[in-house]
Amino acid sequence: MMELLPNSMSFRVINTLDVDDDEQIPPDFTGRVRRSFPSEQRYVAWYTDGHLDDPTKGYPAYRVHRSDGQVKYEMHYAAGVLQDPDPRTPAVRGFYASGAIHYEERYRGGRRHDGPRGEAAVRKWRADGTLRHEIHYLDGVRVR
Repeated sequence: MMELLPNSMSFRVINTLDVDDDEQIPPDFTGRVRRSFPSEQRYVAWYTDGHLDDPTKGYPAYRVHRSDGQVKYEMHYAAGVLQDPDPRTPAVRGFYASGAIHYEERYRGGRRHDGPRGEAAVRKWRADGTLRHEIHYLDGVRVR
């Protein structure tokens, strides 16, 4: 399916595939993929030349939604590799059903790596918003 999406002050044409199985995604696909599951969860993924890739600045390449439409987790990719899209935003972020942040993971070049201001690569929160734990990584290796 071809769609027109607003893009700033113009429109862009995108290919959209609705699939029942990931095997239905062509190897060199560029565009948006939507998949629903019997649990009523669904995901939306954006590809460029067959690789997960953020479609625009600040918008994740992969987003899973709960049955009520709330985001369950989202992941930022650059050419198929997990990557923090900017210094303030982690590559992976998960959410409680309430919308509160459950966990964040920071990546650089596909490897867990602490954030630019010393933020732990992995941080998890309790449902009440208090920090549960942090784990530090440098170039994919856990450090103490």
